[in-house]
Amino acid sequence: MKSKVLIRRYTEGLAGALKNEAEYKAVCGDLADFCRLLQDHRQLREVLFRPFLKTAKKTQIVQDLLEKKSYQAKTARFLLLLLQHRRLDALSQIAEDLPVRWREKQGILTFEVRSVVPLKDSQKRKLEKQLEQLEKSAVHLTYRIDPAVVGGLYVKKGNMAYDVSLKGQLTRLKEKTRER
Repeated sequence: MKSKVLIRRYTEGLAGALKNEAEYKAVCGDLADFCRLLQDHRQLREVLFRPFLKTAKKTQIVQDLLEKKSYQAKTARFLLLLLQHRRLDALSQIAEDLPVRWREKQGILTFEVRSVVPLKDSQKRKLEKQLEQLEKSAVHLTYRIDPAVVGGLYVKKGNMAYDVSLKGQLTRLKEKTRER
């Protein structure tokens, strides 16, 4: 796993270079396609990630692939940049992080919401409204089922978490009893 700081730096750079929603969607699709290509073709992946193969040879291989694909020019330049800096192994994490950074560029904060059961639409709307009031900004929520939550919710934005789960409350109670 690559450093989160490194992933964020590359992702923010790419998001900052995108002009509009259409270009963002096209680049996201291109990156997802290239990730699938690497995932589905073991030999290609092994060649591109081989540490002792010269970068010039890898670049030629990727350029040949790019000629056959109809990727956006920014996607092609970005893939070649990753290759030149020996960061192509971070591509899947960058592709995963790009929607968050794009929304940030648009002024929309992303929260991950974990619960033990799926939330109802009315609960989702209420939570979204409360987070918008708390953050004084538009928000985007992603939902995940997590049996470890036990009860309640675990809401996370970047490094900040709102743990209103039963497990979190029990952990805090345990910490308070240790302090006494």
